[in-house]
Amino acid sequence: MRRLLPAILACLLLAGCGAPAETTGTTAENSSEALPNSAPAESLCAPAVMTVGQTPEADCDLPTESVSLYDWPASGEPLALLAELPERGMALYGVADGEEAPHVLFRWGDTLAEFPDWTIYTSKAVTPELLALDLDGDGALEPVVLCYRGGTQVCVYDLHVLQQSDGVLTDYRLPETLYEEQLSALLPLGGSGETLTISLGSQSIEAALPEGVQAETLEHLWTGAFVSWQAEDGTLRLVDQAALPPESSTAISTVYLTALSARVSFSDGQFALSDFTLQCKLS
Repeated sequence: MRRLLPAILACLLLAGCGAPAETTGTTAENSSEALPNSAPAESLCAPAVMTVGQTPEADCDLPTESVSLYDWPASGEPLALLAELPERGMALYGVADGEEAPHVLFRWGDTLAEFPDWTIYTSKAVTPELLALDLDGDGALEPVVLCYRGGTQVCVYDLHVLQQSDGVLTDYRLPETLYEEQLSALLPLGGSGETLTISLGSQSIEAALPEGVQAETLEHLWTGAFVSWQAEDGTLRLVDQAALPPESSTAISTVYLTALSARVSFSDGQFALSDFTLQCKLS
């Protein structure tokens, strides 16, 4: 059963899905064309950014009532339960640490670990999403956490996979270069005038460019500006809306031209993207 992560919907409303008013296109909701077959593009791989969890310095009473990241500061509590899968013994807590930005305390079974470097609090205060998935195909479900880190005219979520060994929790974060630099390189461009041809493996689409932007002048698209995630039937897919590089257009808002998706897998400290699909056409 398909599930679009709730936080993504909020981000879509704020940033918009598809080309903004400055372009000649329409929104993805109105003109999306699903392409039935995955493009046989090569898989992309990159080593995860690994962080070993820290053992909390002192025992603490863990809260049992969940609260949103938006409402937590008003409560005045130093510790907040932000996400939980009680049937899996998994829970994510926010820890307020004086003047420092809030960080994460994670519980998996009887193991507790702090991750001071996770980004969980931004101006939009989107609560982290906690899932249990088997991304490495070993039959065991592991915690997968999506943390919104936003930005100006962009929508990006950090993807964390947690693994446990001998009472130690280790975080593996998907590196941004995988969907920024490597994914962009998989999209050859063509076309002429204000009609751009975008290819991905054996699939290609045409997209209308804003006035004054010529297809012949474009060398690459901007991937990584609007990244979201879809959980479906135990799998996880990255969805990326490729956009014009900011330097290629005078438009005030980001100009999104097409969307693509890829299956996410993780094994032996490496993330991989495969099973690529061009999802929609903005005409």
